Amino acid sequence: MKVTGSYLLNAPREQVWSLINNPAALVSLIPGCEKLEQVGPAEYRGQMQIRLPAVAGRYEVYVRLLEDDELYRRRFAGEVNGPAGSIRGDAAFALQATADKTTLEYEAQGTVAGLLARLSERFVEGAARGLLNQGLARLDRDLNEIASLRSRP
Repeated sequence: MKVTGSYLLNAPREQVWSLINNPAALVSLIPGCEKLEQVGPAEYRGQMQIRLPAVAGRYEVYVRLLEDDELYRRRFAGEVNGPAGSIRGDAAFALQATADKTTLEYEAQGTVAGLLARLSERFVEGAARGLLNQGLARLDRDLNEIASLRSRP
């Protein structure tokens, strides 16, 4: 499975980086995320509840940071395990600044196992892309709210 794409965020790169580096903020940005805890210098564990047909259930998430180029790029490896199977893989995102906006470019690839592997690859990729876009839309909304709060007298 491979997912790539980009998303234009209406905020400067520094604000985007600051928000996505806050584990508490990430819980609200990741659709279905119930908890996310730092368990090591570059390791996180969490839980998410997915409510999509054929894959619904609670999933355990483990993420390990592999590369961190502050303000520009991050690469990590991870694993998601739940009632419908598991996904292991790696992902990366890069932030490209343009004036007062930031383009977030992402790529992820993974190996699907269990019941998830029986589903169409197109379905699994579509579900992953949909969850990702929901999270990025929330990130953009949160960034816009922060900007409006800062501009108030």
